[in-house]
Amino acid sequence: MLKILFKPKKELTLMKEKDRLEVEIQRLKDEIRKKDGFLRCKNNIFIEKDNRRKQEENWQEMEEELKKYYKENNELRKYTSYSDQILSSSYLKFNYLIPIEKYLCEVRFRELVKILKKKGNNFVQDLNEFTIGSLSIEDNLKLELKKKFERFQSLQINWEMKTYLLKGEKISKIYFKNRRFINIMLSENKEFMSDLIGYNFDNLVNKEYSLDESEELKNIYQDYILRYRFEAP
Repeated sequence: MLKILFKPKKELTLMKEKDRLEVEIQRLKDEIRKKDGFLRCKNNIFIEKDNRRKQEENWQEMEEELKKYYKENNELRKYTSYSDQILSSSYLKFNYLIPIEKYLCEVRFRELVKILKKKGNNFVQDLNEFTIGSLSIEDNLKLELKKKFERFQSLQINWEMKTYLLKGEKISKIYFKNRRFINIMLSENKEFMSDLIGYNFDNLVNKEYSLDESEELKNIYQDYILRYRFEAP
C-alpha cells in the first residue's frame, strides 16, 4: 500500500487507465457474448422459418404429386374397366378398321402415311408383307413399319389402339356436331360406337328429338358401321 502511495503521479495515472481499459474490455467482451447469443438465436429462428417454408413448399409439391397420381389412377381405373369389357366375349364379335394415320401417328411416319394412302392403304388392316415390301422407302423405315405391323397382328398394341380395334371410334368423335346426343349417350354410359349396337334411335323422340333428327343420327351410325365394322377373325 505504501509502495502505491509513493509511486510517481504519472505511473499512478497509467495504472488507473489500465484498470479502466480492463473494465471496458471486459464490458465489451460481455456485450459481444450477448450479441453472439442474440445472433445465434436469430439465426436459429431464421433456420426454423426457412425449414417451415421448405416444408410448406414440400407439402405443395406433395399435393401436386398426389393430384397427378390421383388423375393417373383414375385413368388406370378407366382403362381397367375398358379391359374388362374388351375381354368379354360379347365385345369380340366385331372388330373395327383403324385409320392408318391413327396407328402410324408419329411425326416420322407422316410422309409414309401419305404414300400408303395414295396406294389405297387407308387402314392398318390393308397392310400385308407384300405391300410393305413393295414400298419405295428407306430400309430402316420399312423395317420399322414391318415390325410395327407384326406387333399389330399379334395384338401387341397399347390399350388405346386395342380399344379402338374392338370398340370403334368414340361417339364424341363421330357425333361431334351433336353435343346434346353425346351428353345423352354419356349419361347412359355409352362412349364408343360399339356401345350403340342394338340402340333404338326412335327413343330419342322422347328426349325432344324429331323423327327426322333421330333418323339422321341413326343414319350416321349405320354409315359408320358399314364403313368400319367387320366380323372378328
